[in-house]
Amino acid sequence: MKNFILFLLAIPSLISAQYAVADFIVLNDEMDAEYHQLEKVWGAWHQNSVEKGEKTGWAVWKRTPQDGDNENAADYVVFNQFGSEEQMNNYLSGGDDFSINEAISTMRSNLKGMSKRSIRKIVQSEEKIKKEVRTYHIQMVDATPFDNLNIKIGDKMTFAPMIQKTDDYEQVESYIAKPYFMEQIKNGKHKWWGFTRIINRSDKAYKNLTHIAWNMYVPDAQHDDYVVENEFIQKVLNDKISSSREMRDAQELTLVYQNN
Repeated sequence: MKNFILFLLAIPSLISAQYAVADFIVLNDEMDAEYHQLEKVWGAWHQNSVEKGEKTGWAVWKRTPQDGDNENAADYVVFNQFGSEEQMNNYLSGGDDFSINEAISTMRSNLKGMSKRSIRKIVQSEEKIKKEVRTYHIQMVDATPFDNLNIKIGDKMTFAPMIQKTDDYEQVESYIAKPYFMEQIKNGKHKWWGFTRIINRSDKAYKNLTHIAWNMYVPDAQHDDYVVENEFIQKVLNDKISSSREMRDAQELTLVYQNN
């Protein structure tokens, strides 16, 4: 795989910094329909926030249940996305000036046919709907290009929580994992790969996680063998990957809402 070796020599040293606040939401039983109502009204507020330049994007993804899920497995993951750490911090620090009445007025202006009273009732039901929220502030460390990704409702993405074990773990992802996925994308077998670092978290968030890897696959595509054809080099790379981090089970997400 000559092209793979060339990719190893062509990794850019710097990428544009991007940040997000990811809320992993656990619902109370039988609250899925009510949760969708809640996100629809808040979606109007988030759309306004994006248009005002307070953030670059907002999206809600539904997690596919898995065998062995515990009672606090997330049902949905909500992302508020930012172009810089400063933009994220400005957004988060604005909480003291937040007015629910102004937020409801914004929702009402963007939701035709809904009264403020009905919107307020939905908003006030949040504590009844959500059992737990685990929040992570994440920073993009590396990624394949976003060109022509064109994410739409119904698209799927996986995420794999990671626990860093060696000081050079991030370099392992950038210099071994990324070139492999770049080759798969080049050959039409993959859509996108991203790698993020957790830089802050809420009290209820899991403490041992350090990074998250994200992937968008091409349906039914078969990836090439990982990583190179040379058996010795492949073993060295595999050993380096496995010794650098502990990977938790990958989870599947489906996009259900996003800003225009």
